[in-house]
Amino acid sequence: MKAYSRLIIVAAALALGLGTASAQSSTTNDFFNENGEIPTNLPTAYDMKDLTPIEFVNPRADDIYWQKVVYRVIDLRERMNYPLYYPETAVDGRESFFSILFKLINEKKVPAFRFDYTTERFGKDDLIDFEEEVLKKFEVIYKVKTNPTTKVKTFQIEDSDIPNREVIKYYMKEVWFFDKNSSTFNVKIISICPVLVTDRGVGTQSFPLCWIPFDNLRPYLVQREVMITDKNNGARMSYDDLFIKRRFASNIYKESNLQNRMILDYNATPEDVKREQERIQREILNEEQDLWEY
Repeated sequence: MKAYSRLIIVAAALALGLGTASAQSSTTNDFFNENGEIPTNLPTAYDMKDLTPIEFVNPRADDIYWQKVVYRVIDLRERMNYPLYYPETAVDGRESFFSILFKLINEKKVPAFRFDYTTERFGKDDLIDFEEEVLKKFEVIYKVKTNPTTKVKTFQIEDSDIPNREVIKYYMKEVWFFDKNSSTFNVKIISICPVLVTDRGVGTQSFPLCWIPFDNLRPYLVQREVMITDKNNGARMSYDDLFIKRRFASNIYKESNLQNRMILDYNATPEDVKREQERIQREILNEEQDLWEY
């Protein structure tokens, strides 16, 4: 009888131990989310990986009543443009705008064309050689991996070696136009060019890297989150939203003109440049008002 009682006690103890271990295992697994991580803050955004950009239908040439091509410079040292520069190091699922561009070009997901101050050409012959014209020219540390079958080279670059801290400006080409078919006055961003500013032994110089067509960027930008203010960590949008909603500061450095001159070519002082920039911007706004005057 005593032996039988001891057997019951041992069995109960084993069952209790197994139950406790199972409970502990279940509790431990409950700590982690589907990504195998423990959330460290409140959710501030939804899953953006399946988002696609809002499509804008290009007007027919016959419907464009008026248009003006404008070139702008976006200076990341201006406070309103901080969201494009920070974070300098990827954090919390966010990266600087240039880090995103750099990776997209490296992975051949978007085309990149040689920069020229006089004209923009987006043909196959104008594509940049990423290794020669970016990696080697600006001494970016990288490793080459060649596919043994296709012989296609890929470049492996650590995030810390991407020169995003030196890209403090962007050039942007856009066109303002009036579509008489829809009776709307619109602006369309055509392309963006990151500008690397560095000292290469002869003083600080600016190096425009390449033109990237904005429409090719949009499917990727809409899936990348940007924090637009540090006053409200929940106020976030995509990089595509930032540009489409024009949440950036910029200055005009050129407008389309017969002599293809930049503003600096015919204005000697900063005051003259500022007045010319304001004149061009005012002319665009006045054009919209004049179209609706009658």
